[in-house]
Amino acid sequence: MPQLFVAHFAARYFYHGFFILAGNHLANLDKPIGLLAKKAVFNDIEAALKQKRFQPIYFFFGREDFLIEELVRIIKAEAFHSAEDSNLNFTLLYGEEQTLGDVVSVASEYPMFSERRLVVVKSFDKLKKDRSREKQKAQTALFTEYLKNPLPSTILVLTTGKLDKATLSKEPFPLLQSFSYEFDQIQDAGRFAEERAKRYGWTLSPQAIKILVTFAGNSARELDAEIQKLSLFADGKSGEKILTDAEVLQTVGLSREYNVFELDKAIVAGDLRMASGIALMILEHEGEKTGLFAILNYLIMFFTRLWKLKMPAVQRMTHADIAKELGMYGSQAYFLKDYLSYTGRFSVLQIENALIALHEADLALKGILPIQDEKLLILSLMRKILT
Repeated sequence: MPQLFVAHFAARYFYHGFFILAGNHLANLDKPIGLLAKKAVFNDIEAALKQKRFQPIYFFFGREDFLIEELVRIIKAEAFHSAEDSNLNFTLLYGEEQTLGDVVSVASEYPMFSERRLVVVKSFDKLKKDRSREKQKAQTALFTEYLKNPLPSTILVLTTGKLDKATLSKEPFPLLQSFSYEFDQIQDAGRFAEERAKRYGWTLSPQAIKILVTFAGNSARELDAEIQKLSLFADGKSGEKILTDAEVLQTVGLSREYNVFELDKAIVAGDLRMASGIALMILEHEGEKTGLFAILNYLIMFFTRLWKLKMPAVQRMTHADIAKELGMYGSQAYFLKDYLSYTGRFSVLQIENALIALHEADLALKGILPIQDEKLLILSLMRKILT
């Protein structure tokens, strides 16, 4: 398999793309897709809202709906002085039930006994359309005028999920360019986990972050849920408020002997029997599909980092820059020394063969390639990696 394929695969899977950083960059900064979303940082938007600096219109879209929901919740909490104000002046609309004209009409209403109203439109991409082309044009013109001169007392928040390039090129989305923020999946899951833990009053140890990210993935919703569980689990413990790897292992239901970190040690040692046994135990503890996904997710990251470390340009970098290149921020840089020691155990060809084997296993797990049995797949994968 040519090196070009391996480079493409590594780039594609290394933290699942080059979108947001939890810390938290939330826009696709480099790649216009019909509608160029603003450069956005979650913490900056949150800080502005906490200071009561509201925009008249927001258009939030993208795959990471948890972050969108969180910002809508913050806007609602900060926009009103009391629950009574909120009850009187908060309106939630669903795109399937409204036309563009309806949205403008509701947004144009004045608040009752309050300085502002909040109108949230979910599934904005699914707005009803009038059968008459003339009425559609009239509604679009009305919406265009509202965007130019929004009612100062209304905060209009439009939300939807991920949109493709073709959809974003159609009206009314080009009109929303200056109000738009795209939320794709978080790139630096470790940094996001650290920041979420701090919000709940905890610090995560480097080993805890490593385990948590491996088994929760890079979903902001899943990471937040796991950290909430950890916070409740550890509530009342004496001493420093640090969440450890042992506590993470307990909450995700894994044993200390059978987890992906013991698996990578067995792979580095070239022990096929041990690696196969640990992999099978992970599948038994986690469930076959969940366990297989966790193993693939971790090993793709593991071998991609080793592949990057083989690059001459990376080898000339300082350790701090190498950590950034590998996507190891904050306390994750603690593990750089391990990766530097691992690189001598594998040749470039072995790393590339491992990435190809992982790619094929990933396709099988997704149903693109045939799969008969998850256990057979993981045993075959271990053999391809280690022989």
